[in-house]
Amino acid sequence: HWGRKRQQFYGFVVNRESARDVYSKRRIIAVTELQIVEWHNYKHLDWITVRRDDDRLYKFKKGDFKRLRIQDIEDILLLLVQGKLTNLTVNERFAFNVSLRMFTKSIVI
Repeated sequence: HWGRKRQQFYGFVVNRESARDVYSKRRIIAVTELQIVEWHNYKHLDWITVRRDDDRLYKFKKGDFKRLRIQDIEDILLLLVQGKLTNLTVNERFAFNVSLRMFTKSIVI
């Protein structure tokens, strides 16, 4: 029943990548900032800033997830599950959780 709205939404969200190379062998130790966009009453992750174990900040978009190592996604999920993302609001954590789970389902299926 969504028709045109669905096409616009997925055209907006899918395959958004940053211009930076996001691949790294360094562990992600913290998620410092998120940018969440709302489109047709759904919240989605636009970009994320993480701190790796070299104490530098790295920023990438949701479309960059596919270029990350699987260990990076595991690190982020562990931070989320262990409750170590207290610097984020509840809404940010929820939208972040949904985005990560959608991504992990897409690589498993």
